[in-house]
Amino acid sequence: MKFNDLAWAALLHYYKSSGDRRYVKLFRDTAFISKLRQTPWDVPYEEFETKVLSGFVNSIGLRLPVGTRGGNILAEIIKLRQCTSSLQGVRLLDCDLSNEDLLKNIRQIYNGLSSVDGFWVTGISKIAHVLNDSLFVVLDLRTSKYFGLRGGADDYIKWLGIAQQHALEATRDFYTLGLPGSPEAFLSEKLGHSNYGCEKSLARFIDEYFWLTTSDNLSIPPTWMPPLL
Repeated sequence: MKFNDLAWAALLHYYKSSGDRRYVKLFRDTAFISKLRQTPWDVPYEEFETKVLSGFVNSIGLRLPVGTRGGNILAEIIKLRQCTSSLQGVRLLDCDLSNEDLLKNIRQIYNGLSSVDGFWVTGISKIAHVLNDSLFVVLDLRTSKYFGLRGGADDYIKWLGIAQQHALEATRDFYTLGLPGSPEAFLSEKLGHSNYGCEKSLARFIDEYFWLTTSDNLSIPPTWMPPLL
């Protein structure tokens, strides 16, 4: 992947998602995100449902089955606190996906979230992304099918490997172009997310690229661009 491809996807996703306002609203709330990651037992069920489920997981056409409530998922997050804590600071770009301790924690998180009735790969990976947005990349059903992933923790780890390879390629190209900072900081600043207190992670931008290309089957970069008039 070239950085230009990642940048085009970020721009087109920005307009397709109306500025990704739901996502930015959630991740700019650093006090809430920190509490959910560090002391999830202090997060009220109602706040979790409003900010995470209604504001992020249920967005863009994803709907949880009746009976899947914030309390079920939050209780599982509390159980997984040790695993998620050990992964804080771990990033997709430079993590070692052959490290058994890392893989064990990823599997436990995926399997724990998948134990919630009616919770499929998109919802599982979205919740995991909230718990560590620098590592976990959202995976939807169409992208999963595109790569021949049948589901489960090990297939999700394969997905992280695919996403990591593209992240490495885009980052290398970014520095070859001589651009300042990092790809995620550069794109967040150019698209105005930083002005709202949210610097998106590289994992999020990779998600946006695959959502447009493999899920929506759109060309990146566009097959036609209007000339300047």
